[in-house]
Amino acid sequence: MNRSLRPPLLAVCLACLWPAAGSAMELCHLRKTPDGFVALRAGPGPQHRLIARMKPEDEVQYGQGRQGKWVEVTRWRGDSRLEQDGFSKGVHGWAFSPLIAKDCG
Repeated sequence: MNRSLRPPLLAVCLACLWPAAGSAMELCHLRKTPDGFVALRAGPGPQHRLIARMKPEDEVQYGQGRQGKWVEVTRWRGDSRLEQDGFSKGVHGWAFSPLIAKDCG
């Protein structure tokens, strides 16, 4: 393969790791609920499988998906996203948007 046609490896890796312009990672908090948790579901609606019971101290980041009042999110328990070896992978699912703090999304 002609070396001049290959993209620089560093540029490819940075493109994978860095958010696109205008999509800075904004972490949101959950509202307190009477039952003490916000459901993280496998799909956009209460009929979908429960993945996790998110607590108010957990952090979520909005994803691309939206369906009605349901939003796609990634969730981290407390501040677990900051592990010793760097940024940890969160749990992906759907949440009911009125239960996410208004200062986000």
